[in-house]
Amino acid sequence: MTNYKISLKVNWEKVDTLDDILPKKPGLKILFVAKTPAPISVRVGHYFQGRQGRMFWNKLIEYEILKVPHGDFEDDHLLEHGYGITDIVKVPRSFGNEPSKEEYQEGLERILGLIQRHKPKVIVFVYKKVLDQILKLGFNLRIKSVYGFNPELKSRFGSEVFVFPMPGTPCTVETASRAMTELAEVAHDF
Repeated sequence: MTNYKISLKVNWEKVDTLDDILPKKPGLKILFVAKTPAPISVRVGHYFQGRQGRMFWNKLIEYEILKVPHGDFEDDHLLEHGYGITDIVKVPRSFGNEPSKEEYQEGLERILGLIQRHKPKVIVFVYKKVLDQILKLGFNLRIKSVYGFNPELKSRFGSEVFVFPMPGTPCTVETASRAMTELAEVAHDF
């Protein structure tokens, strides 16, 4: 069992956060891009340990995109599935506390670099707003992404682009179910 808690210097201050979970060699089936670690996740040393985050793991397991032995932390099994995870902003925040435009811009370069290096088949943006901010700040596009696959964005990223239908977002049950079924089909084809 691994603990992903690390310390970084941000604006000359030490910040406890979570390390990216990425393979040493390039190549990923799925790269999950989250917004920022939750304080509870940092305390535990594992991604998505809050109430909202647990729903993320539960959906991946429900659709058999991720298989995890009972009692294990889900993020400990990402690499064996060919998956990785990162955040656009590494400074922890509680739910509803949005990163600044400047933080998104700083994280954007890092995220695009990770995508270029690891060449994931699918980039899963855990939160729609993260993708929408990347489109606006990185590509000067004022379009809104949709939950599920966004095929028109593949040429921009060099990968399929998927927005996760996180429970509690303004995504209908039908849209969420369709999106997760499509992601599961793609994941099972790897």
